[in-house]
Amino acid sequence: MAEAVMRRRRRGEENGYMSPTSDGEDSPREWRRRNPLAPFFKRHRRPSVPEGARNFVRAKLTGDPRVRVRDYVKMPRTIQTIDKVSFTLGVVGLMLTQFVATEHPEYFWFYYLCSAPLVFIYRIIMYRMIKYHYFLIDFCYYANLACFVHILGAPTSGRLFRSVFAYSNGPILWAIPLWRNSLVFHSHDKVQSVFIHTAPAILTWCTRWYGQGDLTWSWWGLGDATGWLFAVREGDHGQAVAPGLMYADVAAVHRAPNRLTVEQLTMSYDVVDVVREFYVYPVVGYLIWQVIYLVITELFYVKRLDNDPELVTSLRWLANDYKAPVTRWALRTSRRVGLFAQDELFDHNSLKTKFVFVSLQLVYTMVTFLPIPMCYASKAVHTTVMLLVFLSCIWNGAEYYIDIFSRRYAKKFDDGTFMGSVRDDDNADAAVAETVLAASSGDLARRSGGGDLARRS
Repeated sequence: MAEAVMRRRRRGEENGYMSPTSDGEDSPREWRRRNPLAPFFKRHRRPSVPEGARNFVRAKLTGDPRVRVRDYVKMPRTIQTIDKVSFTLGVVGLMLTQFVATEHPEYFWFYYLCSAPLVFIYRIIMYRMIKYHYFLIDFCYYANLACFVHILGAPTSGRLFRSVFAYSNGPILWAIPLWRNSLVFHSHDKVQSVFIHTAPAILTWCTRWYGQGDLTWSWWGLGDATGWLFAVREGDHGQAVAPGLMYADVAAVHRAPNRLTVEQLTMSYDVVDVVREFYVYPVVGYLIWQVIYLVITELFYVKRLDNDPELVTSLRWLANDYKAPVTRWALRTSRRVGLFAQDELFDHNSLKTKFVFVSLQLVYTMVTFLPIPMCYASKAVHTTVMLLVFLSCIWNGAEYYIDIFSRRYAKKFDDGTFMGSVRDDDNADAAVAETVLAASSGDLARRSGGGDLARRS
């Protein structure tokens, strides 16, 4: 019997349809050949695109049916065109955001509801391709999700709005100067990052000082456009008839519930109310996110993260980025208190490193919550804080264009190292930034006669 099995195995190897496994078991291909149940376990391949259709699409997009689209978008001429389109859309998006926020602030919630999903969908697709998708569970996306929950699920909840207000004008807004978000119009990734961190702050600014208005399309004879979620149609005697998307009888529309007004957002500034509304509830919401984040990264997908070093999370990024001031400060502090040895570095797999960065983010979040009551009480303070943060974002963009972009953009096409992804952009920016930093540090050292200089990331 054993000899017969060996003869069949040798015959299969000679014919090229199987190879013996290291443990002596049949290979998957041999098992499928011999087992009558194999058709039930057959993996179905996705039907390939017909060659004619593929060539037609290639010819329309690239001008040559022999050039693949994935190769075409990496050509220098195509990349330059994409950058021009990104620059144009970035400027137009900024002007449109400014127009809605200044001319129709009570409807900014609707603008955010329409524009934010487009940004998030595009970012999910792009980050999934370059293995950045674990960034999408960071707190900034959780805060944006809270904005959607408030707009769609609880539009009259002042308590939820104050928590969203704390998130949007606290850790999310102050992340711009901390992580040096830059307003770089030709980079869709940087523009999206600026939008993700500034749009919630603009949304809460418009809501706090101008309220949220209900959209009415009475000039179309369609009634209340927000009724698809919250409103019901009333009969002649006030009874509810049916929910609906649009109504023909404008006079019979009952807006229930109304969206928040400025008067509804006014609150008493008793110490207990302030602590509860701006510190206790937001911190509880933050801790819920932190638990979810750790469960995802340290329980559900820990093996996948360990087996693939190219997958990037915020903790991995920070633990390995010693150019970042936050990482250097955290390492110095950890060594000073004795948590780390003097020659020990961060290891994103160690429990100590995770404890340091989780604690650091909690402290940062609670510190940024401190000025929130003043921003909520004073329009002048709120506006000033937002303008200062926006100014830092613009300044970071100016530094990027002058110090990095002017040196790198032409070079990336000459040396052939750029492959057209956000990850390649990050690596190239980091290399040029180190060169600029080394040159500026050496010049300052010569002027000052030497000495230790803090590196600017």
